[in-house]
Amino acid sequence: MALARNTDPQTSHEAAARVSNTSATQRTILQLLAFPRSDEELVRAFEELAKSGLADYASPSGIRTRRAELTDMGYVEDSELRTKTASGRTAIVWMLTEAGRNA
Repeated sequence: MALARNTDPQTSHEAAARVSNTSATQRTILQLLAFPRSDEELVRAFEELAKSGLADYASPSGIRTRRAELTDMGYVEDSELRTKTASGRTAIVWMLTEAGRNA
């Protein structure tokens, strides 16, 4: 199945071409969640890896989406711990499940 339709704008085709790194992004997230983190902390750690050339670039929303996918897959779960974001809001601290540790 095509990731973008022939009638979609060029930006959609460019975005579809970048989807191929989704599994690599998910693998990086699994590695980063060996230490439980909030989404904000996860994004910050991921961006540091990308800046150093150890991961492909992913947008903050893309990183959060990949983490949510991993949660849906049973690899990541709510640790029941909470932390504060930079703006002072409460955030879930995510952790690997046993399946996530073995992935």
